[in-house]
Amino acid sequence: MYKKMLVAFDGAESSLDIVRQAARFARSENSMIDIVTVCPEYQGDLRIQGDTSVLYNMYEDIRNALNNAVSLCESEGMKVRGHFCIGNPADVLVEQITSLGCDLVALGTHSKKLLQSIVIGSVAGTVVRQTDCDLLVITGNKGLSLQSIFLAYDASAEANAAAQQASALAERYGSRLTAGIAYEMDMEAFSLSPVVERAVVEKTEQAVEAVKSIVDASDVRDFDVAVRYGNPTHEVLIEEAQKKNAGLVVIGAGVRSKLSHLLVGGVVHKLVYSSACPVLIVKEQMQ
Repeated sequence: MYKKMLVAFDGAESSLDIVRQAARFARSENSMIDIVTVCPEYQGDLRIQGDTSVLYNMYEDIRNALNNAVSLCESEGMKVRGHFCIGNPADVLVEQITSLGCDLVALGTHSKKLLQSIVIGSVAGTVVRQTDCDLLVITGNKGLSLQSIFLAYDASAEANAAAQQASALAERYGSRLTAGIAYEMDMEAFSLSPVVERAVVEKTEQAVEAVKSIVDASDVRDFDVAVRYGNPTHEVLIEEAQKKNAGLVVIGAGVRSKLSHLLVGGVVHKLVYSSACPVLIVKEQMQ
């Protein structure tokens, strides 16, 4: 169960839906919410131009937007605090996460301001490498729902961590949980070498047994595994998630790898930007 959620808010009107969905999830988890808005420090000198009110008005508008976001959470019956900060977004968020003791960061992808840079740039990588937080990415056109959870699984250490978290959520909310396993299929290699085909089949069978073992350790009542072969794997996984009418996709990300690279070019990034529903990125914990 997540105890404290930090919501990264850029002040845009369209981002209020991100706050709303995060607040509802936090309420179901009985979590405290801290909404953090980070404005990059102004590099120029408005005093030279003789008008310092421009900077004041800009900050004041963003503060007002933050207050509206706080009021929105309060209307949902949430315990919430707002934090207006100035500085480098990555550094400030890490400082806030650490000082506030947050264990989940919620952010979005559609904004053209701060939140998009968090997802596709170095900020997400910094957050994951320097904190113990998971990331809840509010994306797609379908709102967050815990009735059906889809786990993207490949038997890696980070996927095992994601499976444990997905199982805990499914047990807590009585969700249907589906583990999706997808491997790329090289048809030419398959046709030329039965050894290659057998190796892929064995790898798949091992992954199925591994995820079943993790889920069986919980009290999940409704669980199944969907195995698919095809290219590209993220499209296969998203297709399966949509078939299951998933309201949340869960995927793991390794702390030892550069998450910023994964988000820019790897399966995590592609799942986030292709998913029709929110994505929970679970961080593999250091042992």
